[in-house]
Amino acid sequence: GPPLRWPPAGVEYEARAARGGPLLKRRTVVLAVTLWAYVVMRFGIKVGNFVPKNYVQQVVENSDFRKYDDGLRMILDCTAELERALAELLAKAASEKIVRYGLHRQDAAMMTCFTPSVMRSDHVHFIDGARGGYASAATALKAMAA
Repeated sequence: GPPLRWPPAGVEYEARAARGGPLLKRRTVVLAVTLWAYVVMRFGIKVGNFVPKNYVQQVVENSDFRKYDDGLRMILDCTAELERALAELLAKAASEKIVRYGLHRQDAAMMTCFTPSVMRSDHVHFIDGARGGYASAATALKAMAA
């Protein structure tokens, strides 16, 4: 997955969305909580029943990165060489009428999480491209079909 960073990029958004006093106080709380979480995750510190290594594995296992609805949809993080090879393979298969496909390339992905508790293993993570993702790939598919 992506590397851990601190401070997180969305500090200002989190602080503005939080309740409880002046913006400076909310920003400070967000920074303190995220620093604590960063240290726990970065160094794999067990906190009560929370084991960071287990949580990271559960994020992978519980991520909905492949969707099936009369088709396979995926978000891939790969090298430029592998991207070119896959695009060539898909183009060849499409020319032979084996597949219909749409691709969308971008440099970022977005993960939306439903996590009732980090202590439970039933959290779900939805992954899509941060700049259009599946919707843009569907547009490319429709353009190829036309």
